[in-house]
Amino acid sequence: MKPFYCDCGRRVFFDNDSCLGCGRALGFDFTGLRLRALEPTSGDTFRSREGGLYRYCANRREFGHCNWLVPAGDAAALCASCRLNEIIPAVDHADNLKLWARVERAKRRLLYSIGKLGLPLARVDGGMPLRFRFLEDRRRNPDVREDFVAIAHEGGAVTINIAEADDAVRHAVREQMQERYRTVLGHLRHEAGHYYFAQLVASDAGLARCRAVFGDEREDYAAAMQGHYDAGPPPDWPERFISAYASAHPAEDFAETFAHFLHIDDALETAYTAGLSAARARDATAGDGWIDDWVRLAIMLNEILRSLGVDDPYPFVLTSPVREKLAFIGRLVYRRGSPAGG
Repeated sequence: MKPFYCDCGRRVFFDNDSCLGCGRALGFDFTGLRLRALEPTSGDTFRSREGGLYRYCANRREFGHCNWLVPAGDAAALCASCRLNEIIPAVDHADNLKLWARVERAKRRLLYSIGKLGLPLARVDGGMPLRFRFLEDRRRNPDVREDFVAIAHEGGAVTINIAEADDAVRHAVREQMQERYRTVLGHLRHEAGHYYFAQLVASDAGLARCRAVFGDEREDYAAAMQGHYDAGPPPDWPERFISAYASAHPAEDFAETFAHFLHIDDALETAYTAGLSAARARDATAGDGWIDDWVRLAIMLNEILRSLGVDDPYPFVLTSPVREKLAFIGRLVYRRGSPAGG
């Protein structure tokens, strides 16, 4: 995440809706990837220093969350992030509003990454665009139809069980699944990897190269997943995959690696702009040195958190096969255009 500053000069942050220094209203403009300081004009309209007119997303006015802006001339009530929602949870049930707000914060960070990297929200081939379904199941709400909601992607629709935004529930599942890392943002980035596979690997030649790295995604998915859950991952999975789940099927390997690429790219940008890392420019011509930059930074982050008695924020080992996969996805993404801030 690149740094943002209020018009008064104070450092402000991606999720802020006001400046603690001067009290100005703040809002995020997705088109410009800018957190803008705002002055009220008339009604519900605000003006930025650059002269643009905006209003806040209707979800902020109605539910008290979302700091994203809608251009005043746009007829849409919802911002570029919230209008991607197909389904939201019942906000009048239990603590759904709080959990939904947490999921939305993670989704906005995903969309920041997508916008920064120049990845399209809509399919260029006319396929279904990226969209989101935030659901609950009967384990939380007996009034809903679904007995169980699985985190999934299908035809551009990303489904998230909002129970994942409950720290206690997510931690219990993490222990049950023997995972060392499980976050809502990680889920969203993984499912986005499924969505962007077809767009990043569009040509026959690209598919052939991708299959040489990840395996053939046409392998029977249901059978592979059943085998994974019945027998577990292969004993040597740590040598060849970023996670045990990545070993289940080539499509999951691609999505898991794509998620880690986004983890790494965003963390490097944040560290670089904060002066914590001398990360070199990351684009289509800069090579794969960004992976080495990340390894150095991840070791430092893990050691800092260990000093505080906290679990490693990045408990993964980047073996040579995993580095090859990350580099492959990096080349796919960066060739679309140089990311900002790196």
